[in-house]
Amino acid sequence: MMGQSGATAASLNAFDALRSKALREELPGLEAAFDERQMGRHLQGALFEGDDRYIIERCDRGKAAYVPGEGCVVQYVIEVRDQACSLVRQALVSGRLFASTRASRMHFESCVTLAAAMRGRNDVAPFATRVATLEPLAMNVSLYPVDGELPTLVGATDPATVLEILRDALPGANATPFVPVQCRVDVAHYPREHHCVLRYTLEGMRSNGAEAPRVTVFGKVAGNDRGALTAVAVPALRERLHARKTRAFTVPRSLGFVAGLRLTLLEAISGVPRISRLLRERLQGGSGADGAPTLEGSIDAAACVAAGLHTSGIALGSSRPAPDELVELAQARIVLQRLSPHLGAAFHEWLEAAAAYAGGSDPWPACFSHGDFSPSQLLFSGEQCGLIDFDTVCQAEPALDLGHFLAYLRVSACKAGASASAGGREATERLCARFLDAYMVECGHGPGAREALRVRVQLYEMVSLLRLAFHSWRKFKPARLELAVGLIRGRIAEWQ
Repeated sequence: MMGQSGATAASLNAFDALRSKALREELPGLEAAFDERQMGRHLQGALFEGDDRYIIERCDRGKAAYVPGEGCVVQYVIEVRDQACSLVRQALVSGRLFASTRASRMHFESCVTLAAAMRGRNDVAPFATRVATLEPLAMNVSLYPVDGELPTLVGATDPATVLEILRDALPGANATPFVPVQCRVDVAHYPREHHCVLRYTLEGMRSNGAEAPRVTVFGKVAGNDRGALTAVAVPALRERLHARKTRAFTVPRSLGFVAGLRLTLLEAISGVPRISRLLRERLQGGSGADGAPTLEGSIDAAACVAAGLHTSGIALGSSRPAPDELVELAQARIVLQRLSPHLGAAFHEWLEAAAAYAGGSDPWPACFSHGDFSPSQLLFSGEQCGLIDFDTVCQAEPALDLGHFLAYLRVSACKAGASASAGGREATERLCARFLDAYMVECGHGPGAREALRVRVQLYEMVSLLRLAFHSWRKFKPARLELAVGLIRGRIAEWQ
């Protein structure tokens, strides 16, 4: 039997992917990639090629993610000083680690053309090169917006290109035509992989020459054509909501999908995520924010949004049945068993328990679902609630969205310290029960249906927690992984 110190070490290694000996062996440059000082020196030599006019004064490591079978993506924010005029500017650099120098060279070639397309753009003017290979680390680095996984990001960040696109898209979307004359492009959200969300701020005028306020449009660039579904699903949902007399929620207006750039365009809607903040204030004994909504009101609103989606009758999106979700988790288990055996063994047990639980109830008919329904996707402006991010819409059991929401609500509660006291745990359970009760009332479910749905919700909540645990590990977030593991153990204990 493993001694206490050995068990503790194994547990630490399980929670922190950076401690994985197998992962460090697979990616020899991993340790250096997480050393900010060392990476600052590497980037200085690679991006400026000996030009001492520009000095990297600061290099901060940002998001990172291990991608099974592909390598590891690491982002850096650098501050560069122009010694000729003392001007300091920031730049975002993406690094991709590979198992070998040969693999990194193949990826490098795919980025060279993208880097060439950046010539003449002011945002990369000081840099001698926009993409480089760090051979000692088997690592490629590229300046934003050069991204080999998102090849159309270069075009989608070009103000002149986007301005022409939005000149065609905006007039038909507004009652009083707005003519944009200037476009500013900012990063709204650039995760480690799969997509990038851009914020376009437009200056312009009315078609009659009158002044007009700024217009904000969000653009999401993906590595595939999934945005085409969003461009169809969002108008369909807006149409269904407009025809209803029940409590409505706000959905952004779609400005279309630009296939050549794999760019989905949506008008901005007002509001900010509030559920997690209100929950934190409640659990930490604060008085709570003034005005609307209250925490209970925001939970009720979330339930109404979910009910509105699920009863919309929209038949768009691919199918996501429970067996497919479990198969995806089985692939995650294989990765963990190879790279983090201690966590992989536990994950195997949890997945077996989830599969057994799934076999004890019948699936519900699939309906139009969000696919990533969580508190952060709900924006509140006064009493009005809005829903965003539609690139994961699908056909699934209602429990997929409901379980996902509850999983992330519990994680938010744990972050706020709910698990540290009986009162905090009870308050969290009341909110979770309130969400499900409000949803069932909104959908008109009777007692029998309510109990059957609760069983399926518990299954999908576990699925979301298991997925969160795996993603937390591969994104080098040991603290969040520890929260997820605690919730998984607690939920499974309730099944027994």
